[in-house]
Amino acid sequence: MAYTSVVLFLVLPALALLYTYVKQHYRFWTERKIPQLDASFPLGNMKNVGRKVHFNDILGQAYEKGKAVAAPFVGLYFMLKPVLIVTDLDMVKRILVKDFNSFHDRGLYVNERDDPLSGHLFALDGERWRFLRNKLSPTFTSGKIKLMFATIREIGDEFLASVHSYVDRDQPIDIKLLSQCFTCDVVGSCAFGLQCNSLKNEGSRLLEIGDMVFKPPNWRNMLLFLLISFKKVAKWLRLPVMPSEVSSFFMPLVRDTVADRERNHIERPDFLNLLIQLKNKGTVEDEVSEGLEKITLDEVAAQAFVFFFAGFETSSTTLAFALFELANNQDIQERVRVEVLEKLKLHDGQMTYDALKEMTYLDQVINETLRIYPPVPNLIRVNTQSYTIPTTDVTLAKDTMFMIPIHAIHHDADIYPEPKRFDPDRFVPEAVQSRHTHAFLPFGDGPRNCIGMRFGLLEVKFGIVQMVSRLRFTVNPRTEVPLRMSKTAAILEAEGGLWLNATKLY
Repeated sequence: MAYTSVVLFLVLPALALLYTYVKQHYRFWTERKIPQLDASFPLGNMKNVGRKVHFNDILGQAYEKGKAVAAPFVGLYFMLKPVLIVTDLDMVKRILVKDFNSFHDRGLYVNERDDPLSGHLFALDGERWRFLRNKLSPTFTSGKIKLMFATIREIGDEFLASVHSYVDRDQPIDIKLLSQCFTCDVVGSCAFGLQCNSLKNEGSRLLEIGDMVFKPPNWRNMLLFLLISFKKVAKWLRLPVMPSEVSSFFMPLVRDTVADRERNHIERPDFLNLLIQLKNKGTVEDEVSEGLEKITLDEVAAQAFVFFFAGFETSSTTLAFALFELANNQDIQERVRVEVLEKLKLHDGQMTYDALKEMTYLDQVINETLRIYPPVPNLIRVNTQSYTIPTTDVTLAKDTMFMIPIHAIHHDADIYPEPKRFDPDRFVPEAVQSRHTHAFLPFGDGPRNCIGMRFGLLEVKFGIVQMVSRLRFTVNPRTEVPLRMSKTAAILEAEGGLWLNATKLY
């Protein structure tokens, strides 16, 4: 009995203190005069994410609340971590562009000692990010990308042959899978000179690794939030960002490929060749390399990793949704086809880099696809110094995390009437000029926008042209329309898949 009394005497006050702390903690934003969503212990506002709702739905709720009360921010909680959702487009512009010097970091967890692949351009902060961004920017010029076009065209022929095989067998096409195979083969070849053969085999080990990166179980998503929230503890515990299977597959792949190229003096017009130049000379240009800081082999692997996985998954998602929308909107599909065939005719029927650049209505189709299905549905920034919210007396402490809800902005009915309707005419020049400059952010904006934007758009554009110039698509009944999005996938994915029928035009 005495033992029980002692336990109760110790435990009950401790529980009472914990309850008081948590209750007070979840008033963090309210006490700073910032509206917030109600949260509960221990997951904060993440309670039903991955089960009943998608993460984008929570950010959408915060965005709508901010609009309703005319507040530039709304607070919520990733478990115990307070986070601000940016709900005003002028504030979005300040964070990404005008006040970039205060918001150049993403605040993600990086542990290069125990997980070298985590030290990539997307995640790094501060001077390390600036150094690598400056080093890598020349590798994504139009001229460098144009050199890779012949490779894309070769793989495009395999893409078409794969679709033709389904047409010949009168079978429905899993367009997301084939789009993944196409972009995996393109990026594998353009990044490493590898023949992934995903299209020939309808899959590859690289695609399986990609699923580990972009379709993690719920517990791993929660672990990632904890790593970001408690970075110092995580580094002390030597916790990695990536699953061990990803690192054990990818690190030897890059090291062996680099060693083979250097041993045999192999040079190819691909991304890895440019990274090898940065490792050996400190530059990708023909200039004197004395005094130029070089990058390490681990840094080569990390940049190759993010280019490969971010490049193939985001591009395949956009390509698949674009082909679905064309199949679901026959008038738009025909309008695209007319433009495509007209521009190809001007270039002797050849699909050239210059011919693709002239297809402006197709650009509108891709932009509308990116609006409805942004592959990166939100952006993260942290302030590197205390920041006073303009026109208020509220000052936010250094290292406050901000999230820009791209998906919510792109589906704002006040900006895009009938936001679920697919309408490429939203992107005629006059309509674009009438909207806020930051109402469309598929690649972010400012100095930290997507460095591979040109390459990704080229992949998508090429894939669409290759398909609609030879085939007519319709939606197979296996596709559930209207689409329902997966609640667990990090990148937007339709439940049940995107299944299309196709017939040959000639």
